[in-house]
Amino acid sequence: MELTSIHLLDLEVVRAYVETANGAGELPATLQGGWRDRLREAAIAGRARATAGEEAGANALTYGLGQVLAAVQPTFFHPGLSLTAWEARIDRGVGMLMRPPARLFIDAGLDVAAARAMPIRLDLSRGMMGGAFIPARLVPDFEGLLESRLDRSVRRLVDAELDPVAVMGLMFEIAAEARRTGLGLYEAIDVVMPDQPDAMLPGTRVVVADRKRIEPALRKRIAVAAKPVKKPGLLARMLGRGARSGNGLASYPEGEQR
Repeated sequence: MELTSIHLLDLEVVRAYVETANGAGELPATLQGGWRDRLREAAIAGRARATAGEEAGANALTYGLGQVLAAVQPTFFHPGLSLTAWEARIDRGVGMLMRPPARLFIDAGLDVAAARAMPIRLDLSRGMMGGAFIPARLVPDFEGLLESRLDRSVRRLVDAELDPVAVMGLMFEIAAEARRTGLGLYEAIDVVMPDQPDAMLPGTRVVVADRKRIEPALRKRIAVAAKPVKKPGLLARMLGRGARSGNGLASYPEGEQR
């Protein structure tokens, strides 16, 4: 699975990063020593290449932002878990809330020519890049989407052979923390590399899925939703593909055609 991560998106950090890429700012003070210098040089070089239309330069810019965000806020990590993957594999509805990174960078002062070379979503096959974001104002909508489509999302996690309790619980935790802090969400790939800890910025705080952190009532709801749909018995099938309800109408397993 891809080494994707979801980051809390602080617009002040974005502005500082873009100003640094433009050669006129400084990265957050939490970044120290050689890492700070390397990130600054990479941001300036990435901006120059992106301005020339190079996709690799634009990817370097979006990747660098993911690294900086990881150094100043908790990073949520589970292999294969990203906004892009959630939209593609679990719930396409989240795409209505996702915005391309170019908008984020332009609002922070990046030249339009450089931003134009940026991707719209993560390319899960390429690695080392940032992708889409959800603005802070839309985080409550994201949380509501997780709530309203919990059953369907859990079944799709099961189909994808992912642990539905751990992963769904982490998604709720991500949304709740973003709402609590008033921050948005930003996705990246290869910022968190568990087998290469030296490749991550010092101070990076990685939050992984953990069943024990999930609120008990939510954990129970997810576990119930993850159970296979009970098939109707022989008599129910003979009476019309579904069991009879108390009002005389046939009831069907959820999702079955009427």
